[in-house]
Amino acid sequence: MKRLWSVGLLLVASLIAQSQELASQPREWVRFDSRVGQFTVLLPQMPSEKIEIVASTGGPYTSHVFSVKANNTTFLVGWVDYNEKFKFGSQSELNANRDNFIKEIKGKLVSSNNTTFDGYQGLEFVAETGDTVYKSRVVIVGRRPYQLIAGTTKGVDDSANTMRFFESFKIKIPN
Repeated sequence: MKRLWSVGLLLVASLIAQSQELASQPREWVRFDSRVGQFTVLLPQMPSEKIEIVASTGGPYTSHVFSVKANNTTFLVGWVDYNEKFKFGSQSELNANRDNFIKEIKGKLVSSNNTTFDGYQGLEFVAETGDTVYKSRVVIVGRRPYQLIAGTTKGVDDSANTMRFFESFKIKIPN
């Protein structure tokens, strides 16, 4: 069965559509707590949300994306809830998210590394276009792929905020 979607495709759409700009970087970030997504993350401000239900040959799936643009960096976090009948392999899902994201931004892969995040299988990669550098982490938790992306204008060093964003992401396992 050919993959029709990945988290990255909706994240790209949100990245392109995101128009909210802040006049200056806030001093204090806010903690965003997604009960439905079962995670917390720090962001420069409360994010906008986009939910989409998509029909596919593997059954319908629901994607959730939250995004914030602050100065020269856009922060996105999202996940997909697949139809329970849809089967996927963790590594192939990680690779598909990376590859589909890069294809959608018409970018090129700079680096890619398999990793773990709190014991979960993951993939971190860097991609770029003519004017933006994207750092991303994709993590598989059960049947749910999560993707975090920080896209920064080339020539701007926002590594401290990017690191703050990635390090603040925590999965909340229900009791």
